[in-house]
Amino acid sequence: MAGDALERGYRRRVRAWALYDWANHGFITVTATTFFPPYFVALAAPAFLVGSASAVTAALARNTAANVYAVATSLALLVVAVLAPLVGTIADLTGRRKRLLLVATALGAAFATAMATASAGRWALALGLYMAAQVTVNIAFGLNSSLLPHVARPGDTNRASALGYAMGYVGGGVLLALATALYLGAGRIGLDGSAAVRIAFVAVGVWWLGFAIPLAVEVPEPPALPAAGGASGHTLRDAGARLARTLRDVRGHRDLFAMLIAFWLYMEGIGAIVLLATAYGAALGLPTAALIGTLLLTQFVAFPYALAFGRIPHPGTAWRGRAVAMVLWTAVTVPALGAFANVHGGLTVLATLALLAADQLLGAVVALAAGERLFGRFARTLDGKRAIILGLAVYAIVPLWGFVLRTQAEFFMIGVLVGAVQGGTQALSRALYAELSPRAKSGEFFGLYAFSEKFAGILGPLLFGVVGELTSNPRASILSVEVFFVLGVLALTRVDVAAGARAARDEDRTARD
Repeated sequence: MAGDALERGYRRRVRAWALYDWANHGFITVTATTFFPPYFVALAAPAFLVGSASAVTAALARNTAANVYAVATSLALLVVAVLAPLVGTIADLTGRRKRLLLVATALGAAFATAMATASAGRWALALGLYMAAQVTVNIAFGLNSSLLPHVARPGDTNRASALGYAMGYVGGGVLLALATALYLGAGRIGLDGSAAVRIAFVAVGVWWLGFAIPLAVEVPEPPALPAAGGASGHTLRDAGARLARTLRDVRGHRDLFAMLIAFWLYMEGIGAIVLLATAYGAALGLPTAALIGTLLLTQFVAFPYALAFGRIPHPGTAWRGRAVAMVLWTAVTVPALGAFANVHGGLTVLATLALLAADQLLGAVVALAAGERLFGRFARTLDGKRAIILGLAVYAIVPLWGFVLRTQAEFFMIGVLVGAVQGGTQALSRALYAELSPRAKSGEFFGLYAFSEKFAGILGPLLFGVVGELTSNPRASILSVEVFFVLGVLALTRVDVAAGARAARDEDRTARD
């Protein structure tokens, strides 16, 4: 009975931790990737209009506004890259990982809600509040991830991390569905589209704060790790000294350092696509409803795929071959449907969704019937690192496809392809990094992880914006992202997971002694 109670308590803590992804992904889906980019382009474009308001000058103004958004996003993530390791180190030294996470949550929810004050002629205020919210949400991501090795058992990090991402997709998707329904039905209740968007911004802040409560109640605060040589009485000084020592010593964790480099590179590509998808679609002139619908579709596609990806590396998990078969089916058939849509055009939204539903249903039947027989042996070779590489190989199709994209049907199809691998790739990356990190220093090491992730978010959007300005062609911008996937996979192949995990365990034993 005592064992059952302990198991129930463990599962309750993991669920409470995972539910935080449900809470904060509302900002990512509703604000950062759906409503704010086209809303900002609409607010800011008139300020960049040069000469008469012709179709050509209007398109150039929209493109300039999209590029300003991309560069501002890069600047916000640069701030995160600088702050995250310091905040993580302070969290380790003071034993306040959870408390700092809750402070970041309160601030982020306030900034997200205040974005509702952005209206016509106030594009600079809108951008400033958005940047502040981006800083706080990403600091919160790092602090929440640093709790993973303390919440999950050593052999359960892949599953727990995948559960978090899956919960994030569902929570973000539910809020996005509600916000989309309000946006599309605004006219029927006497609202214009702008008012509906501002209400959505308020809802994001309330959602974020409300669903953080289970973590605040159920997840315990991990213990502090005392400063080496004793504390000086000045937290910032101790944190700075500790961080400097960690930055020197991290190279001694050869495989952890290699993982950081690989993660940085491929997250350049993923981050650029996630943050700039709707801005890219808006620059191509796709309707806002299609952009929102695609991101909503992506959230719900990502939920089952994230759960499946989280179980692929586990030797004892049933249906590994079926999960791999489904991923490979989607990687082949969805681009084939996209080629058909590109050549023939004219597919309605309903026809596109029907094609995608039929494709996924047929894929599920094939995977269930023959997946283990066709791909079982291959699936058994996939540890966490190789499963990440599989996801990245599929993700690398997206920039190539984006370069030739012509129809809104293809945008929906790309959303399905992204949903199939995005959550799983990121979840396994977080779990692999946790395996390579000393638990006693989870805050500072996940601060470095956040540094790598957010520094990645600088160069991808910056390259997108610079290439767009130099070429006046958003297609060239999206194609430039491809290089990060190639370099990231090459770097990841150099990570020796077994050696890195041994080094982390050795350091933990040293810290305890």
